[in-house]
Amino acid sequence: MRRALAAALLLGVAATGTVAGAGTPAVAADPGWHPVKESWQPYPEGDLTLPAAKYCGSFDLTLSAVEQNVKVKVLSRWDDGTPRTEKYTGLLLSRATNTSTGASTVLNLSGTAHTLYRIDGSLQTYTATGPVGVGWAAGNGPELAQGYYRFTGYHVVTYGEDGVKHLTTDRGQEIDVCNLVS
Repeated sequence: MRRALAAALLLGVAATGTVAGAGTPAVAADPGWHPVKESWQPYPEGDLTLPAAKYCGSFDLTLSAVEQNVKVKVLSRWDDGTPRTEKYTGLLLSRATNTSTGASTVLNLSGTAHTLYRIDGSLQTYTATGPVGVGWAAGNGPELAQGYYRFTGYHVVTYGEDGVKHLTTDRGQEIDVCNLVS
């Protein structure tokens, strides 16, 4: 009899998501993920224009790869197959140009970065051992003024579900590239 009652309760939970008589839905488990062993893949950096109002204030900033050999490796995937964590590394020399004046500088951004994505694909954490480039748009956390930065050392940037960035670990230097080319 006990066995039949337990089986009936389990079937009720499986069929309805509710424990019989409890009236409370069963709690869904967190989405799963698993580590993977995948090969490194090329990650070519394309040209990027950062709009003045969000980054450098009075001018657009363009970034163009001068020399590159960046690669990416997926370290874990959500059970639906989308990347959960990735690692980026390799050579990246990028020219940062003030589009108003033409002033430019070449940046070495050849550091290493790890990304952690939420199940919805949005970025949760960006961990970098620089040199790496990081845009800091108007409206992000108060840790930095808006701009485009070259981080050296070790940094962790977290992203709220609303997309707002915060610099949560700062063990290095941040150089505002907007100031270098203004």
